[in-house]
Amino acid sequence: MSKASATPSGFSVPWRLIIAAAIVCIGLAVLSRFITIDMVHEQADRLNPFVAFALLTVLPLVGFPVSVLHVVAGIRFGTGLGLALVALSILLQLLASYVLVHGFRRKFSQRLAPVREKIPRGAHGAMCLFTMLIPGVPYFAKNYVLPLLGVPLHTYLIICLPIHVVRSSVAIFLGDKSDELTPGRIVALVVYFSATLFASWWMYRRLRSQMRKPGGGVPATTRARHA
Repeated sequence: MSKASATPSGFSVPWRLIIAAAIVCIGLAVLSRFITIDMVHEQADRLNPFVAFALLTVLPLVGFPVSVLHVVAGIRFGTGLGLALVALSILLQLLASYVLVHGFRRKFSQRLAPVREKIPRGAHGAMCLFTMLIPGVPYFAKNYVLPLLGVPLHTYLIICLPIHVVRSSVAIFLGDKSDELTPGRIVALVVYFSATLFASWWMYRRLRSQMRKPGGGVPATTRARHA
């Protein structure tokens, strides 16, 4: 039984992701009855900025949900400074991920084997873009798996850094404006998020089909397997 149900057109419905999102929404709705946004802002303002940045940088390396941290960064630092600090934290995370993988290659190779199996072999740039666009793969796993596939550091940074920063902007803005979200801002955020999600999905589908064509990457049955 596959993890997602396939329709006659071949489109897979990610039921686990949908159910997880529904659980998160329900949980947030319940928490909102006990925790107000003013309480969240008050606690964020008390957080030492150096400690906040350290947590923002280190926690994603061990798998903590990065979107939550980016919302908190928006609350604590605002949109402008928050985006700058998040961009710096992402750069440090990418560099740390690259070093850690090359230092403990065998351990990362074993733990990330399921993710590696999803990525066709191809040019390093296309491989990076493909990995960044794969739906459902955690942030930290994407950062760790690319060095395992032999992607050079400069290619890794040039492609992954801007994509991560652009994606973080929604969460940062949401955190900054969480105490003054008007219907117009909510609609704008939904439209922006939907547009980026659709663009990522379209690019992912297109890139996957190109990489699996003869001469464009590898056949559908071939996967990247690196020692």
